Amino acid sequence: MNSNIPSSRILKNYLANACSAEERAVVDAWYQKLNLDSGEAFSQSEESELYQRIQNQIYEEESISATKNMIPLHIRTFARAAAAVIIFSLGFLYFFQANLKDKKLAKTDVGSSRITFKNDQKKIIRYSFPDQSIVWLQPGASVSHPSVFNSVRNREIEFQGEGFFDITHDKLHPFIVNCGKVKTQVLGTTFNIKANESESTFKVSVVTGSVAVSTPARENKIETVILKPKEQAVYEKTSQNMTVNVLESSVSNNENWQSVSLVFDETPMSEVAERLQLTFKIKIEFANLNIKRCRLKVDFNNQRLPEILDMIDILLGTTYEIDGSKITIKGEGCKG
Repeated sequence: MNSNIPSSRILKNYLANACSAEERAVVDAWYQKLNLDSGEAFSQSEESELYQRIQNQIYEEESISATKNMIPLHIRTFARAAAAVIIFSLGFLYFFQANLKDKKLAKTDVGSSRITFKNDQKKIIRYSFPDQSIVWLQPGASVSHPSVFNSVRNREIEFQGEGFFDITHDKLHPFIVNCGKVKTQVLGTTFNIKANESESTFKVSVVTGSVAVSTPARENKIETVILKPKEQAVYEKTSQNMTVNVLESSVSNNENWQSVSLVFDETPMSEVAERLQLTFKIKIEFANLNIKRCRLKVDFNNQRLPEILDMIDILLGTTYEIDGSKITIKGEGCKG
């Protein structure tokens, strides 16, 4: 990667408006040298997508850095090359330009500036909010939120689909997720929301912490329940009834979102898949049987399933697609 490009740490701080004056000068100087004024116009949705791509690239680069000591030299070389290709092939530089446009817009009219992002891919996408809270979006899920959260108001977003939220704690500014008529309020916790318009129910499942779920009840009243870990609220759209269930370990759908530590030492992908299936209660298939021959030497430290799958893709040059609880890994694989 070009050494003139600021590090992922500096870029991340810049995007979060948390960098020092010296770091800001480095980024500004780099940006001025890009000479990217191509005259091409971007729509709001394109700018939002570009912004998310740079966030994902920073996340992937940091993941590579965290695990590189456990990865063989030839794999590390490939990973660095892959990271460089990802940066430029996904429009990293245009992405950065679009982010600067978003910042200017937010400064002039914060109240009406919103970002909308939809996961149109067949994989789980990690999405970061302005306060560094995170949601892992399932295919088809979408979020809409202010480009910056107002310092005197709640952090409030609109959401559709299914996603797992990891919310930054802020007791003065609760994080509120609006799914149609269902409102989920948290201070800082992890939970899963399944709010598909095509389904008859909305479901909120808590992994850590607690959340307050409010729904319209009969006679124009609002019903609110407090959920604790391993509890799930189910809202029936037609009857407007809400029930709370305790999720037993054997039937819990939260295995996918637990943080785990796994060590693979030149382990064939066939065995890696078996371990992941056992740990996360999922089904893994290979579109190309040669992928089974590939070996992994990597230490996953306190990471979730989407993070592990993304890292495998980076290391092996594969891609994955998810359909419910079934994951298909695609790619050329390894010979012999």
